Amino acid sequence: MGVEQSKQDLQNRIDASREHERQNYESQMAIVRQMDQRTKVPHLLIELRSLGYIEICGKDIGGIYSKLDNFFKTNFRATETQVVMRTGAAVECGCCVQQGYQMLPKEPFDDVCDKNYVCGTQNTNGSVTSNGIFGYRGSEGENNMGKLTMHVVNFMTNECGWGLQLCDGGNLGRYGQYREQQIKFKAPHPLNLMAPHLMIELRQVGYIEVNGTDTEGIFGKLDQFVRSKWGGNRIQNDAAYCDLKFQTGAFKSRGTEGENNMGLRTMEIVDFMTKECSWTLLTCTGGNFGRTGAQREQQMIFRNDEFVQHGENHLMVEFRDKGYIEINGLHDSADAAQALHSFYSQQGCTEYQPGFWESSEKFCDKKYTTPSNFYWRQGTTNNLGKRTIELATFLGSQGWMLLLCNGGNISDVRGYNIKREQQVKFTRARQGENSQAPLLMIELRTVPTGADGNYGGYIEVNGQNTNGVYQKLIEFMQTTMMATPLGPQPYCDLLLSCNVFRLREASNSWQTWRWDGRLQGESNFGRYTMRLCDFMVDHLGEWDMVVCNGNSIDSVFRVGKDETQAVTGREQQLIFRHRPGGRAVFMAESTNVEPLGRPPLLAPKYWEEGCRQGQVGQKIVPATAEEKAWIQELLDGTYKKKATRDRAGGALADRFVVVSALRSECPLLWEKYANRRKKVHEDMKSRGDAVTRVEPKTMGACRALKDRCTHPKVGNPTNETYLLHGSNPTSAISILSTSFKVDFAGAAVGTMFGPGVYMAESSSKSDEYARDESTGSAYDGLYAVLLCRVILGSSHVVEKPGDYREKCTSGEFDSVVGDREKAVGTFREFILFDEGSIYPEYVAFYRREYTDGPPPARAAAPSGYAPGQQSMSGTRTMQVQVPEGAEPGMKIQARAPWGDLLEIVIPEGVEPGSMITVQA
Repeated sequence: MGVEQSKQDLQNRIDASREHERQNYESQMAIVRQMDQRTKVPHLLIELRSLGYIEICGKDIGGIYSKLDNFFKTNFRATETQVVMRTGAAVECGCCVQQGYQMLPKEPFDDVCDKNYVCGTQNTNGSVTSNGIFGYRGSEGENNMGKLTMHVVNFMTNECGWGLQLCDGGNLGRYGQYREQQIKFKAPHPLNLMAPHLMIELRQVGYIEVNGTDTEGIFGKLDQFVRSKWGGNRIQNDAAYCDLKFQTGAFKSRGTEGENNMGLRTMEIVDFMTKECSWTLLTCTGGNFGRTGAQREQQMIFRNDEFVQHGENHLMVEFRDKGYIEINGLHDSADAAQALHSFYSQQGCTEYQPGFWESSEKFCDKKYTTPSNFYWRQGTTNNLGKRTIELATFLGSQGWMLLLCNGGNISDVRGYNIKREQQVKFTRARQGENSQAPLLMIELRTVPTGADGNYGGYIEVNGQNTNGVYQKLIEFMQTTMMATPLGPQPYCDLLLSCNVFRLREASNSWQTWRWDGRLQGESNFGRYTMRLCDFMVDHLGEWDMVVCNGNSIDSVFRVGKDETQAVTGREQQLIFRHRPGGRAVFMAESTNVEPLGRPPLLAPKYWEEGCRQGQVGQKIVPATAEEKAWIQELLDGTYKKKATRDRAGGALADRFVVVSALRSECPLLWEKYANRRKKVHEDMKSRGDAVTRVEPKTMGACRALKDRCTHPKVGNPTNETYLLHGSNPTSAISILSTSFKVDFAGAAVGTMFGPGVYMAESSSKSDEYARDESTGSAYDGLYAVLLCRVILGSSHVVEKPGDYREKCTSGEFDSVVGDREKAVGTFREFILFDEGSIYPEYVAFYRREYTDGPPPARAAAPSGYAPGQQSMSGTRTMQVQVPEGAEPGMKIQARAPWGDLLEIVIPEGVEPGSMITVQA
């Protein structure tokens, strides 16, 4: 009876603690939900953990969680977790009661990530009986995490359109045998649907593993490179582990301080892939395998963007807090070599002098020995973040932009004598890029305080206080992350304590704890990392995420006389680059087009069979080379060296160059279009000679597209044509699925001839409404134009502004032509008031080309240093047409391209129909 009573007392205390935990969770999640409501363009993190789990963190937007749920359940045979490791009361030896970790049913407030799956069966000791998805074998670290990662990447990019931003891996366990892979994605962009990705992993034990598709013969090119450059050879790959495998003796290490040539080899493969093969480097991260972590692994992901400028020089600087700095990539960057030599010499660093016992083999391009006070470390706390921002700021002044960075660590066999390493990668800034834009680093850290698994949470900030961002961050972190500012420290510009981090045990077995360590289960770092990214990039609206890198490091504590206990600390390092003036943000809602269920009326013969039969809701396919040539022909043939006030002062390019295009096959929208065409045909016949046919210039610009609108027997009785509509890439893709909505058309720049859908016959005119998405990615500077099939029928031609919708809604005409070309020498616009009159068939992504070079870039931002605030003011402008009947002093509303609803006061001296410039 005493044991039972004792157990109940303990359970009551546990229940009280759980209730407190529940209340904290609910209050924190209420804040997260409020934040998510404000987030327009979120970030998403997917973490694969070889212990058997998959975690997803970030706002669910566009139905992405539902898509991922189906993907993981189908391809990974994953199920949602039902139990979780947490404390409970248990009777020990039949006579005493203790509080211990148990696998117990999961309650909502047990979630530390936004979605959690398990690949196998959860056991009572916390382990997972695998379903065979995660593979690991041998003593050299062979695993299939790269293969699984690329499976996720291809799904998220090529099927869902999200952009891969960063990817990094970590190692846990006594030998680093447990793998964790964080994959970060940013807001969808249409071109992600087409660009292939490739992962190359260098493993110091002597292997190179490649995952991805053999695009444009890249496997053969890699084979030749490895043979000729590294003396390697291709060996048989296991398709369950990788798609291509090589063996080589090119990877070297020496000494007891972690010296290796992986950085040198990494820059060689990066140069080959970017300069010779024209792929874009997206991610480059290192890992540490083995008892001491000395078996290095380097993982890179490249994307094949045929339209992106390639051949940039890359540079890697590696900090090793044992007392060294190593630099690679200097072979074609003499300016950087000289600048860095001067920079580090002034800080007391000296060129490394090898000992007589060292071989003459080259391990890096340049190596420096640092003075004793260069690196700062106390336990796992260090100043590598501060040194990284210091370096990036300096190289920015020399025209080099921070590209990526990641941290790692090695130790002795007991887990002591930890050596921290930080790889920092740069690329030479391209024309128009501001290499001196301020950077801000934010590090989330947990620091173990004892063998019992307790820990403290901290946030470190380094960088300039641009536009008062420190104050904004403090307010955000106090509200969202229960943080308390502690002020500047020797190793960072601002330190905050944080009580919101939660780490879990992966096992309740003390033998496992002793062998592999504690606190190796799930954590809520991903949840708060993604919200921090959303806050900086989306809410503040003037920062781009450059780095988001996870790491784990063990602290070792003595237990008793002869034993030790390792406890894992988590770290998440983020770097943001300032973007003056913010950006236009676009995010299309998810559209799930239901199948029509029958063949649509007169579907095009070039459609795929499933769409022609109505069995597929929508299929978006890459345009053929012939179709891209037609679109280019149309853009060139309708170009006019003329700008209107709708261009808002921006320079008119000399040419619009198509880099890619998609075609939409949507039976539902086509059915509406075909039925509308049938009705207009009947109306045109009933009107007899009382019709006005206007042929747009697009029909004379491209014969092939004109032929598509012409029936071999009946000709073109409905005056069907192709017309242009400028947009941003994301909105354009959404329109392919939903078509146009008459109620909202023209909201950004006014509605001169009534609230219809405005189409252009000139590429110069449609370009005035086009936008790029300026998200700090390779797709910046790419604009979108929709090429739509349009039924003009009989057109009401006018020169003066006015609301002419009734001319069409009454049935008298089918469209309105606003002939501003005849009136003022600009352009004709075509306005439709029936959504069925338009079928959005193509979206083309293009860049603007200028004969004399691009227009001047925005002036570089002034620099400063925390804690003083640096002003980085930037304004956004738009033009609004004054509606009929508006008088000076009257308030009107207009929707801005960046999404805000603006209230505008009509100034004095402005007449209806004129354009006014608004700043916001």
